Amino acid sequence: MSKLSSSDTPGSSPAGGNSGAASTSTSKETSPTNAEVEMKNMRPDGSKGSVPVEEDIMQLARMGEIGAMQNLFTAKKSTANHRDEEGITPLHWAAINNQYAMCRFLLDNGADVNAKGGESVATPAMWAAQRCHYYIVHLLLHHGADPLLTDVQGYNILHLATIDGNAFLLVLLLQQDIPVDVVDQQGHTGLMWAAYKGYPACVDLFLRWGANANAVDEGGLSPLHWALVKGSLPCLLKLLEYGADRFTKTRDGKSPTTVAQEMNTLRTWYRALNERGFDADGTQKEMPLGMASYVRNKSLMGKFFFIWPFFTVLVAIWILSNMVIFIGVPLMLLVVFGMQWMAQQVANKGPSEYRVLQKTPYLAGVFAGSLFWVGFRYVFKVLPATYSSSPILNILFAVFFGLTAYFYFISMVEDPGYVPKLSSRNQQREVVKQLFEQWKFDEENFCVPCMARKPLRSKHCRRCGRCVAKHDHHCPWIDNCVGANNIRHFALYIVCLEIGIILFVQLTIAYINTLPAPKNAKCNIINDTLCDYVSRDTFTLVLNFWITLQLVWVTMLCAVQLVQISRNQTTYENMRGNSIDRSYPSSQAFASAMTAGTTSLDAAGLSASGQGPNPALAHPHPPRRRHGCLQQWSSLLGIDTFFATARDTARDGLREGRGSSRPQNPFSRGVLGNCRDFWCDSAPLFGKRESGSGMLGGEVVNYHHMYEVPMRMRSGGSRSREGPAYRSVADEDPEHMV
Repeated sequence: MSKLSSSDTPGSSPAGGNSGAASTSTSKETSPTNAEVEMKNMRPDGSKGSVPVEEDIMQLARMGEIGAMQNLFTAKKSTANHRDEEGITPLHWAAINNQYAMCRFLLDNGADVNAKGGESVATPAMWAAQRCHYYIVHLLLHHGADPLLTDVQGYNILHLATIDGNAFLLVLLLQQDIPVDVVDQQGHTGLMWAAYKGYPACVDLFLRWGANANAVDEGGLSPLHWALVKGSLPCLLKLLEYGADRFTKTRDGKSPTTVAQEMNTLRTWYRALNERGFDADGTQKEMPLGMASYVRNKSLMGKFFFIWPFFTVLVAIWILSNMVIFIGVPLMLLVVFGMQWMAQQVANKGPSEYRVLQKTPYLAGVFAGSLFWVGFRYVFKVLPATYSSSPILNILFAVFFGLTAYFYFISMVEDPGYVPKLSSRNQQREVVKQLFEQWKFDEENFCVPCMARKPLRSKHCRRCGRCVAKHDHHCPWIDNCVGANNIRHFALYIVCLEIGIILFVQLTIAYINTLPAPKNAKCNIINDTLCDYVSRDTFTLVLNFWITLQLVWVTMLCAVQLVQISRNQTTYENMRGNSIDRSYPSSQAFASAMTAGTTSLDAAGLSASGQGPNPALAHPHPPRRRHGCLQQWSSLLGIDTFFATARDTARDGLREGRGSSRPQNPFSRGVLGNCRDFWCDSAPLFGKRESGSGMLGGEVVNYHHMYEVPMRMRSGGSRSREGPAYRSVADEDPEHMV
């Protein structure tokens, strides 16, 4: 079989007959694709100027002029089932132009909801689906539209929604009990289309709904073959996770590896195999001494990555404190990078979600290791030497060390406020129904991965795989999200840490002064007086230098958190500009239905004959924005958040609303009210709290079930005169920068 290239004919049918994945034979059929029919400027009957606009039923349907349409029906000049020479009805034009009220009016006047028309011989629901107008689709389905009807090319509405990559429309359609593996004329399932187009959200949705990862079309191509055409790594990883056959062959005997070679996606294929624990030939990776089961165990690997930095910190400090500086510094760097390299090699063979070291508990282990060695050194060295000379300092440090350890541990292991998932599809269907009735079925109110309604101030965390109530940020230093349940513990942790570091530095100074001066102390780059002090306990001083470095980012993080507490604002809202408004006119919701992490209406990859996914026309997906090392560490240490907060505070102070450059915050009750709500929260600090609970305006609320801004928040104070101003923006998620 010949290798596919961009020069292949647009009419090629890769799945037709025995063509297989690399067929370049030209299809005999040349009918236009759905995308062409959709985008073509078809003129309705009588639109050539011979008929006044007020009597042109097609134009009236397109413009949504219900009054004029009613006059036509009253005068019996036309009916709701009027058809032009192509069989197109007014309902088609109202549907594709998102005229909801006109669609309802036509349906109430007897319009045939399943009428087929146009070159594609499609129904109004299909036309609406092509433009991702899922509120229109929902209305038509509610009035009896048959989701299993097909157009001239054998596509039903599920196929069309998949081709456009609209996850929300897929959710709606799958709730209609459409068979998840329904095929088109060439045997393509929706999963194959999603894999070919490179829509990870849709692939994930199909697989979670029970789609067959090993289904084959007429040419013997599986979803895995089609995913290799586009070369989408997330799609490949998801298919392999759900057991896609790595060795399946097309009717022409082409394995996934062969298809990857022909489509120039071999590197991505090998990476996907590696991340799922397979060798390049697709076989399971073998490890010596039977270590495979341990390395691939996420729980065990999590413990390893958490404990390993304990030894790294110890070795680094020991080298610096026991060797000449000219040898110690380069050796320490070499050893630290070597130990980190070893951890990365383990990560490369471990669970796929741990392939990036920053996404493991490694950074949490760095802090925990530092905390452990500070406590160890304090108990066995500093305390015995200073308990009588500095009793107050010792008591204060012991208290704040204990509080830091406690709040750190709670922040790390506490459920941050995961929004409860729905236990059945019937419950999911009911939630979807309610959201449609409230005009709130959109990305701000419904989470497709969780298949649940999103409360106010919540966000789906990709690392945790859950929606978190009152989401602040995902903190790699605690390896957990910060949300409604642990945000106060997190704030207290960094405040106690800040104070604890300062106290330990003071104790160390007192401790060093109690030690006798060493005899014949010699140093290379510092004077004799300073050398005298450094030589008394170099290990403790190097440890102090290390924790003092931490004081820089801890101070910035502490400042950011305190400012945000005074504003009743989360880090996510701060970085996104207070942009989460569910009270924004919901009638506009159905006009913005392009989701799934990709633009819809992407028809460039369709075969010109409409016969199925066409590798010849595949275009590479947009390159992901890359972030350099400095940007990653800026995010990890909170430097970007600090400067953004400092800039806003310098410009606006702590005020909000009128005179502020930031959008209004409907949850703010003023600096004093916000601080009182946060610090005087009735939930226990040292016991179990109700999940999702918090104080707002002096009252206990539950962020798991808060779907509307409380009326008191909306109506009270001058801040509300112009109404809440949290509006969705398309900025990049700050978490994805790491």
